[in-house]
Amino acid sequence: MSYSEFIKNQSNKDKDFFFGKDNWKKITNKYYTFKRILSNDEIIIVTNNIKTIKSSLVLLVDNNKAVYLKDWQVRRCYNYNEGIDAYLVKLNRKYFKPYTFSFEFVDFAFEKENTFDDLLQIAKKQQDENLSFKL
Repeated sequence: MSYSEFIKNQSNKDKDFFFGKDNWKKITNKYYTFKRILSNDEIIIVTNNIKTIKSSLVLLVDNNKAVYLKDWQVRRCYNYNEGIDAYLVKLNRKYFKPYTFSFEFVDFAFEKENTFDDLLQIAKKQQDENLSFKL
């Protein structure tokens, strides 16, 4: 096996791990489409509501609430045609536990707290649009 085949296989294994086997599709050399809703309890959303707090990534869900994320739950993504520079976040209802901070985030504003079901609805809308992204 050549080095380039090895890199390609590792890249495909990484995508299978993050998106699920057969849940992603290569559109061009760099762009991919994928399922946003893996099950009723597991989704992938495209968002910019990510912040780093004490070297940990969090998904902001309210003015003073966030869900801590593991490194493997987050991927950087781009769509240059649409001008999107965001993150893909893989969430599971079982581990969706908002943490309340003693301060409010100054650069984000929410009308109400986003629950997992709210994010599921966002994932459904994003699935309907089905934009392709570069990872």
